[in-house]
Amino acid sequence: MPSPEFRVRGIILGSDPSGERFVTHALLTTDQGILNLLARRSNKPGKQVAIDLFDEGDFRFERKPESQSTFLKEVQILRKHDKIAHNYDAFKASARLARLIRANPIPIENQDQIYDLLKRGLEAWESGKDPDAALLKCLYLYCRYEGYPIKEEWAMRLPNEEYSRLAQILNQPLGTAQSRTSKNNDLISSLEQYLDRHTHIRIGN
Repeated sequence: MPSPEFRVRGIILGSDPSGERFVTHALLTTDQGILNLLARRSNKPGKQVAIDLFDEGDFRFERKPESQSTFLKEVQILRKHDKIAHNYDAFKASARLARLIRANPIPIENQDQIYDLLKRGLEAWESGKDPDAALLKCLYLYCRYEGYPIKEEWAMRLPNEEYSRLAQILNQPLGTAQSRTSKNNDLISSLEQYLDRHTHIRIGN
């Protein structure tokens, strides 16, 4: 009896070797949370589609009930975000968000929001917007989607100057964040400390 096959739209969060013959792709999907897809490596030229970090596409996979493993059968890449790698700060910021998303379970009711959040973040980083500002807003929104009172417990307790900077960033759509690189590492560190100490959200390694 053939294994059931499925199709999903997704974005690659990362890829890791799995033995000598396979690679595992962590895929953020629109309706199934994060899937770990096993893909067989091929040494034959042209036999395998190159799958890179943050590629978005349609993925066909089969799920073997007896092993609970998912095997990638076919992929159609619809959009690549390779420009992000040309900017070190943008790549670092996008990788931090990807690690956080990958490290945490995604409730069914949040799947669309998290997927859309990553898409908007990637678009901001790829278009040259302020990397730190985009990351800060993504982290803030992620925490809010998870149901934590981040405004009351964190934002409103910031010193006036820091709160003013945060408000300016939050009041702008992700795609229109400043093009210049502002210094917001202090806000990002403060927010990550809040996540670590007062929520169940894991930052990721």
